[in-house]
Amino acid sequence: MQFQDSRRIVAALAVIVMAGCVEQPPKAGAVQPPPEATATNAEPAQQAETAVSDPEAAPTDEEPALPIVKDEFQQSIQALEWRNIGPFNGGRGTSVVGHPTDRNVFYFGHSSGGLWKTEDAGAYWIPVGDGQFRYASVGAIALHEKNPDIMYVGLGEPQMRQSVSWGDGMYKTTDGGETWTHLGLEEARQISKVIIHPDDPNRVYVASMGHTWGESPERGVFRTKDGGKTWDKVLFKSDKTGAIDMAMSPENPNILFAALWEFERKAWGAKTAGPEGGLWKSTDGGDTWQEITRNQGLPDGMWGRVGLDMSAADPNRVYALIDNETKQGLYRSDDLGETWRFVSDDANITARPFYFYHLHADPSNADNLWVPGNKLWRSMDAGKTWVLEPGIKDDFQDCWIDPKDPDRMIVTCDGGTQVTLTGGKTWSSFANQSGVQFYRVDTDDQFPYRVYGNAQDLLVYSVPSSSRWGGIPLHMTDSISSGETGRAVPKPGDPNIVYSLATGATYGGATHFTVNNVKTGQTEPRSVWPEILFGTPASEFKYRFNWQAPFLVSPHDPKTIYMAGNVVFRTRDEGMTWEKISDDLTHNMEDKMKVAGAPWLPEYFGQETFSTIHRLVESPHEKGVLWAGSDDGLVHLTRDGGKTWNNVTPPGLPELSGIYEIEVSPHDAATVYIAITRYRKADDYSPYLLKTADYGKTWKRLDSNFSQDEITRTIREDTVRKGLLFVGTETGIYTSIDDGNQWRRLNLNMPSVPVHDIEVKNADLVIATHGRGFWILDDINPLRQYTPELARKTAHLFKPEDHTRFGYNWWIDYGGGPPSDEKYFFVRNAEPGYTFYERGTVNGERKREFIDAGEGRPLGVIIDYLVSDQAKEISLTILDEDGNEIRTFGKDDISTETFENIAGREYGGNADAMQATASVGKGLNRFIWDMRYPPVSQIPGRPPVVINPIAKPGTYQVRLTVDGKSQTQSFELKVNPNETYTRVQTDEKGKAWMALYEQSEKTVQAILKAAEAKKKAVKAAKADPTLKDAADEVAKVADKFEASMVSTGTTLVQIISEPTKPLAFLTSLHNLLEHTEGPPNKPWYQVFEKYSGEIDVKIAEFDKELGKVMAPFE
Repeated sequence: MQFQDSRRIVAALAVIVMAGCVEQPPKAGAVQPPPEATATNAEPAQQAETAVSDPEAAPTDEEPALPIVKDEFQQSIQALEWRNIGPFNGGRGTSVVGHPTDRNVFYFGHSSGGLWKTEDAGAYWIPVGDGQFRYASVGAIALHEKNPDIMYVGLGEPQMRQSVSWGDGMYKTTDGGETWTHLGLEEARQISKVIIHPDDPNRVYVASMGHTWGESPERGVFRTKDGGKTWDKVLFKSDKTGAIDMAMSPENPNILFAALWEFERKAWGAKTAGPEGGLWKSTDGGDTWQEITRNQGLPDGMWGRVGLDMSAADPNRVYALIDNETKQGLYRSDDLGETWRFVSDDANITARPFYFYHLHADPSNADNLWVPGNKLWRSMDAGKTWVLEPGIKDDFQDCWIDPKDPDRMIVTCDGGTQVTLTGGKTWSSFANQSGVQFYRVDTDDQFPYRVYGNAQDLLVYSVPSSSRWGGIPLHMTDSISSGETGRAVPKPGDPNIVYSLATGATYGGATHFTVNNVKTGQTEPRSVWPEILFGTPASEFKYRFNWQAPFLVSPHDPKTIYMAGNVVFRTRDEGMTWEKISDDLTHNMEDKMKVAGAPWLPEYFGQETFSTIHRLVESPHEKGVLWAGSDDGLVHLTRDGGKTWNNVTPPGLPELSGIYEIEVSPHDAATVYIAITRYRKADDYSPYLLKTADYGKTWKRLDSNFSQDEITRTIREDTVRKGLLFVGTETGIYTSIDDGNQWRRLNLNMPSVPVHDIEVKNADLVIATHGRGFWILDDINPLRQYTPELARKTAHLFKPEDHTRFGYNWWIDYGGGPPSDEKYFFVRNAEPGYTFYERGTVNGERKREFIDAGEGRPLGVIIDYLVSDQAKEISLTILDEDGNEIRTFGKDDISTETFENIAGREYGGNADAMQATASVGKGLNRFIWDMRYPPVSQIPGRPPVVINPIAKPGTYQVRLTVDGKSQTQSFELKVNPNETYTRVQTDEKGKAWMALYEQSEKTVQAILKAAEAKKKAVKAAKADPTLKDAADEVAKVADKFEASMVSTGTTLVQIISEPTKPLAFLTSLHNLLEHTEGPPNKPWYQVFEKYSGEIDVKIAEFDKELGKVMAPFE
């Protein structure tokens, strides 16, 4: 919307008041041999020899390869903009730190959502480093205490769970986070701790775990003496053992302790300890290290993860929380690590050591300890006893305590990050952080459509894709059920019912498929086989289910739901009964089905269940055609509803090429795309994208021109343009307009973040990120229509997408103010609101940057056009269906819509001439038409007259004129489908509104005519003093007429003290039409006719009288 709240308030006060069938095989569910050994059932006469074609080969079908110039392509999409819709409901943090002198400033690192900062003790959070960090996973943060503008950040979280994200080393800022420099250590991958020397900010120590999924040399402790220009590896054990924690003496920075951890994770489990782990000490600033693992009092046997800390209150004391096969628990040394004594093995602080084991000592009281574990635990007696501290959710990851004020703290957990300034008595909220980690995305067909997902460590959410209120505050999000992973699918035709996987979908092999009733809140588990088997090898399960166990609602029959474990199941009664329709479609790798974890503490929560089906899809073209892909590298196809399955796995792929995604082309039943990942099995971060155009008989690679260090998690084809592909990676999203021959990054304004799933919804691109919630790219028609030839034209106007509007809502015009970095708050009566920055009117749209809410879709028609740098004169004109001009936006008009302050700050503040502009720059430009007619003319020195109707539903045109040459496209304005008005009724309203609009303009023109006559007479009298009396008569007539039509007050008090004038009544009637798509009622017409009649009479009388008094000047 176009108007500032000041204008709306001023106007309101001044006037008072948006199947194929196939041959049936002999045995249902039988898995046929690979196609190398047999003919397919679908084509029994043809030998199905599968081959992976040369990845360097150019595409040979669909659209020929086109020469794409990178700069031209980027310029051709530059105006496209992602928007984050939320939900703003926290997310999994990893590391925290507080500013040493500003008690309101804190930072937290997200496991896969970047670095965040608060300047108001957790009331609001803003991202730091977006666009400068290549990866989004933050492992450790350190501020220099004496110069907190210097900060070092290590990327890659140290909580090495099955979904862990990684980083590319160290970053540094010297200006408080405004700009960042990459310092190397790219292969460190997971950085667990960063310590800055208290007197020398160029001396920094880094604890690195190295690669999570394989052996790597960049492990151990690294040190720089030159601010990160060069690094020395000062403590190293082997390629399989990294450094998980460090502590520096608060009294002598040359004394350091480091914990090494032998750790290995694979998709099927983790080794969480080994003989190389233990404790090391340096007394010379890291030049040399002495192993103290076997010092007196420390436990024997293998060590696992260790948490370390020291307190300035007692610089000789060292605490170590040790995972150990003989005696795990908290240990204490009072002589800088020479001797130790066991303190506690309280189960609350020793639970799940690979994931927790964080330890923090109060800098001002060495007996005061905090352990962020499954809950937040505190000891006041040096660790002997522990009490639960109030906190949020569970699974805490880090804690920071102010050395000068122990009541000032920040903690982070799997649910979000919170700040306290009262020692834990009160905490800030985490419902202001966009850090939710989704695995999949689905949408429904409501208006606006809602977006569904299952969030890691949180719930199943449904978020509206847009809002008539501008922002999308958290209260608009539905929390549907417990969740954590997998899909959340609304029932076709009934979004009140949502199918999802429940918390820990595969605990012990069970599949908690649930049927959720949004209205009642009821959640009904309807598992395929609800047998919980903790601590049992997966080889003993009846069925094995992936952590992201796939299920789908048939696109051909909404009563049919398929689900997969290591076999495929089908239900036709929403999970009340299930039938198996396949044999095992995996390699059944029993050697990878053991219970994970160290020998003394098995770590098994179902995330590591392996040899499972990871993706299952049904063809949208053919009923009963199903594709299944396993995490151990097999692709199977059935074309008869599961009676027979053919192995159509592309040969020649490396071992353990997990099938992460399968996409059946929306354009061709035989064409399928797959995305493969190998990083969790083989530490391979290469892209794997393949395509078949013949039901899997032959395959070709599509990744030769893809970024070679990007994993490929998902792939989708556009539903309109064949060969327009989208791929999600660890750092964002890529696109190809030529079926995979060339790839371009599509992050645009979206920061680096893992993209796990993509859906093409109408003309929008909807994605599930694993760390920043849901994002939407509105109206991808420029991508659908792009060609290199088009990009080289002087100008091109894209066909706009039809616009369905919410209906006007005046709340969106209320609140805020001039563009600034001041926070504004919007609240709707009796409901929570949101906070935002005003950014002014940009390209026709009132732009706001939301701080604690999602961003809604532009509340107007999206108009995209390309221009070259040769274009000079440019304009956009909106036309009605008869070709009549509604409004023209010119290049030379001002670029924002503001009010010129005519009457003074007492009744409006900002004022404006109400002009607008079409943005102009080489490449793609986007303009938002707010669907309004231009405002009526303004009266100098009087309150703004805000009468500018919204165009009625119907057909419209936009005309782009560049240097005298024009091109036109049409589009529809559609009424909100939730409204009940007919086209006849909306036309009636439009007719009434235009009548009022024309009457208002007529009235204003009469007032302007009076002012012009007065001006003319005064000018003549100055030239000829004999005309002074005649000029006075003109002024008297003009002033009398103006005063009878509009308020002449110059302050708010004066305006509201006068009797309401006719123009004010017209404005009031205009405001009444703002709020409905339907026609006005009879009284509206009666009042309009009354004042229109009075105005017409007054204008006629004025014209007659003016003619008389102006005679001397004619």
